[in-house]
Amino acid sequence: MFGTSIPAIKLGLDQAQIPPILFATLRFLVASALVVLLLRKQGWIDGPLLKSRPIWIIGILNTVGYILQFEGQALTTASDAALVIGSAALMIPVASWLNGTEKLVWSRTLGVVLGFVGTALVVTRGEPLVLGGPQVLGDILILGTAVTIALIFILTKSLVVKEGSRAVTGGIILTTAVLLVPFVPLDTAGPVSLGLDAWFYILFLAVLSTVGAYFFFARGLETVSPTVSSIILPIEVIVSVGLSVLIFRDPFNLLSGTGAVLIIVGVLLVSLSS
Repeated sequence: MFGTSIPAIKLGLDQAQIPPILFATLRFLVASALVVLLLRKQGWIDGPLLKSRPIWIIGILNTVGYILQFEGQALTTASDAALVIGSAALMIPVASWLNGTEKLVWSRTLGVVLGFVGTALVVTRGEPLVLGGPQVLGDILILGTAVTIALIFILTKSLVVKEGSRAVTGGIILTTAVLLVPFVPLDTAGPVSLGLDAWFYILFLAVLSTVGAYFFFARGLETVSPTVSSIILPIEVIVSVGLSVLIFRDPFNLLSGTGAVLIIVGVLLVSLSS
């Protein structure tokens, strides 16, 4: 489910011409409406949890991550976005090791090194880094998203064990929607007219890539560690890159292609070693 979101975001940004932050906000507002109207009685809304600091910290990280992702995807290719976001799986074991909750075995360490080398090749394409270039800037913004994803994986673990996957999923969706709204004026100068294609992408992301994907993500964290649960990231990378190449014909040169392979191998090593 997460794997289809990156191509869908790119289609919404490029073809439907939805402003990035408005796009992210509408995605979470529609998802929030589904939670409130259809899923409230199934335990997706927990009043005390919504008043607690941890869920708002996760909501802030998620909000920052999505602003960076949507703005970044407006500048870079969908396949680059998928590959750089996949590097979150490399950050999770390092953060868990620094936190003292997991060990870094040799295969996991090798995967982290290979993945970060691959990320550098994808972002720079083996050329001197020109910060003014739009695609490089987009990749750097997406890298910021990867950092927030890694932190969310780690912070969400203890919360879902204590509160349950449904309440945490609902809490993340609702807090993110609330926090995104004030940022909408930053990239909309006036009224925006959205066509049927725009609403299709918004609904697709809200239902499948938000309500559905976040629920299964939180459900998985109930029983496994953040590093083990990060096995979804190589699947997301492969699905996203595959769809992006098919839909957008995203180009790779020799070095960026090598970087893509290194990221996928690195993420697989990290995930499988768990």
